Order: sequence, then C-alpha cells, then structure tokens
Amino acid sequence: MSDSFTGIEIGSRQVKMTQCEDNCVLRVAIEPLPDNYVNRGTIVSMEAMSEFLKEMAKKHRFTDKKCALVLPNSVAFSKRLTMPAMTVEHLKINLPYEFHDFINESRKKYVFDYCLLEMHYNDDGRPFSMDLMAAAAPKEKLQEYTLMIKHAGFKLTVAAPEIFAYSNLIRAYEAEEQPEETREYCFVDLGYYTTKLHIFSSHRFEVTREIDHGCSLLDRAVADERNLDEHIAHAYVTENYEDVWSLPCCQDIFDTIAVEIMRAINFYGFNNPASRLDTVYFCGGGSLITPLVDTVVRSIPLAPRPVAELFKTAGQLPPEAFTSPAAAGITYR
Repeated sequence: MSDSFTGIEIGSRQVKMTQCEDNCVLRVAIEPLPDNYVNRGTIVSMEAMSEFLKEMAKKHRFTDKKCALVLPNSVAFSKRLTMPAMTVEHLKINLPYEFHDFINESRKKYVFDYCLLEMHYNDDGRPFSMDLMAAAAPKEKLQEYTLMIKHAGFKLTVAAPEIFAYSNLIRAYEAEEQPEETREYCFVDLGYYTTKLHIFSSHRFEVTREIDHGCSLLDRAVADERNLDEHIAHAYVTENYEDVWSLPCCQDIFDTIAVEIMRAINFYGFNNPASRLDTVYFCGGGSLITPLVDTVVRSIPLAPRPVAELFKTAGQLPPEAFTSPAAAGITYR
C-alpha cells in the first residue's frame, strides 16, 4: 500500500508544498506569501495562514490529506545528543533534561521526541551509548499548528524541525545509492532574512550555523540604487530585471554572504580535523540567483552538486522545485 503525504514548509516569503509518495516527489508548488503573514519565522495569524494553505491546495490540486509539516526554528528546538544506552521508558524520563539550555519553564509544557542515529556496543555486544537527534516544542504551539492544518483541510501526521527532514532525505538517498564510505553533506540555504548551513555525516546531523545575512539585503540595495519601493525591488531581484544582479551594490552583498559562509565552513573544518567534507548543495530562494551561488563557490573549498540528485522524482521538475529540500524530506519515512 502506497504512503502519500503533502509536505508543507512555511517560509518568511513563500509557502512550499510537495506531493510525495513512497519517498518519491510527484509535484511541487510554491506560492509567495502576502505581507505580514510571517514575521521572522512566526506566523502572525493562524486563521489567515490556514485559509492561505486551503486556497493554495485547491489551486494546485493537492488532494493528499495526510500532512507532514516542517517546524520553524522559532517553534522547535533540536540538537544532536550522545547518551548512555537505556530503554525507551528511561529515555522518555531523561530526554527533557537534555534541553535545560533551551527551556527555562516547566518541561511539562513541551513535547519531546527523538530519532535514534546509532547504538554503540562494547566488545561483548552489550549497548553502552547511543547517538540521537532530539527535538522539543511547546505543546500549545503544536496544538495551534494542528488546528491551523486541520482548518486548511489536512490532517497533521508529522511535524518536525528541518534538520529531521534533511536527515530523511539523505537516508533515502543513501538507501538507493549504497555509498561505500561515509559521506558528509553540506546544505547552504540561501534564505530571505538569513543564510543557514546544515552539515551531516551520512544522515547524522552534525551542526547548523545561521548567518544574519540573506537575500532581503538585495531588495533594499536595489530599492536604494533605483529609487524603488522595496516590493518592486524584490520583483527586480527575483527576475533579474534590467540586469540588477550585476549592480555593484548587489555584488557587494554577494561577497559579504560568501565570506560569512566561508568562515562558517572553515570553522567547522577547524573543529573537525578528520572531516572529509568536499561537496555543497545550495537551496533556498537565493540558490536561483546565479551570481550569488557563483560567488560563494569561488570562496569555499567545496565542489557544488545539484541538490536535485538527492531526490527521487516522477518526471521532470523545474529548478525552483528543488529550492526547498525540507518540504520533501519531511514526508520521507
């Protein structure tokens, strides 16, 4: 029996929907959000967002009611853990205490979950430690998201932070490709307000770095340079209207973002001298801005690979379909 999901990722400027079946991407839809729907990762009105999702699903004929949702970093905390080997019941008791650096209020107000990455055994075959990816989110927020998705016509079946989605994607890819050695993966998400780097060793999450520079800087620079409203400038940047990508002010921003990415990658290499990271995958809306990607590639010691190679798809999909790997990976089992 096939397992079909609608994957949803709500970004700062766009909503991405995927229709996936048995770890295969069938369709992707991307719609721009009206102003003031999302403020730095926080949905301003759940009612307005549910109506937007309902209309988007109707427009693009997304009929799979089971929904897998990417939770933003403003809602969910996630971290990589190494803990002593223990039973599931003991883990349920101990896991909340691993989030003491994130949570200052009662842990009873939060939901905790985890994904087992690897169990370590001693010489006589007994487990002694385990690697986990763990997540925590406020119960109240999850209830709000569940209702929002329900009012949009879906049933929320899966909700997890984006690093779980990337991990799912890598796990499915490696199950198909069967690499002989452990591979490392670096995803550079060129977003609107920020740029994020996610690094994995196989499907095991290693680190995320968030840089406070994003493509919104281009909108402001073009607006100032051409004396435009920022909304119009955004259209100029998106379409490279009148070749605005070649403006010196835009190139300065490309350089700034590239330098920050280079620093983050070098810092990871310094802290992980045994790392064999050699490739990078670009995603996010900024991945469609060719000179931005080219500038970053010239600045880092990693070879670019098309993120599309990690997907199994039914037919040809346009380049913009691959700007949000998380919207697909969140549906993977």
